[in-house]
Amino acid sequence: MFKIGDVVVYPIHGVARVTDIKEEKIGNAHQLCYILETEIKAISHRPVIKLPVDKVESNRVRKIVDESEVPKIIEILKLRATKNDSLTWNKRHREYQEKMRSGSIFQAAEVYRDLVLLKETKDLSHGERRLFDQARNLLIKELSIAKRTDETDIERTISMIFEKEKAPESP
Repeated sequence: MFKIGDVVVYPIHGVARVTDIKEEKIGNAHQLCYILETEIKAISHRPVIKLPVDKVESNRVRKIVDESEVPKIIEILKLRATKNDSLTWNKRHREYQEKMRSGSIFQAAEVYRDLVLLKETKDLSHGERRLFDQARNLLIKELSIAKRTDETDIERTISMIFEKEKAPESP
C-alpha cells in the first residue's frame, strides 16, 4: 500500500514518513511492518512507530490528502453552522475525539473550526485545548505538504479565515 518515502497520516500520531518496510518481531510473531518516523520533533529525535502492514486499515492510516481536496477543507473551515455549543463539554470532547480518531482531514477541520468558534464564547476544557492543538497541527502540517508550501503560509490562510469572521469593534 505504501512505499518508502511516502508521507502518511496516522490519526493518533499525526503526519509521519515511511522510512522502511521490514520484518519485525512483535510479540511472538514476525510481521512485515512499516517503519514510520513522525513529523513531530522530539528533544533529540523523531519518534518511530512500527506499524504492521496488515494493521494499516484498522488504524485508519492514509496518504496525505490530494491538493485538489484542499478547497473542500477550506470551505469546511468557513462554515459557521455549529451545533456543538449546546452539548456538555464531555459530550463535545467525546464527539471531537471520535472525529480525530477517524483519520479524516475533513473531520479534523470540523473539530478545529468548532473549537475556534467555541473558544470565542467559552473557555475550552483541558481536553478540548489538546484536541484544538492536535487538529490545528494536523491541518497545518498536512495542508502545507498537500499544497507544497510553507507551514507559515497555511497558518496565515487559516488565521485569515477566522479573522474575517470577527465583527469590527465600534468606537
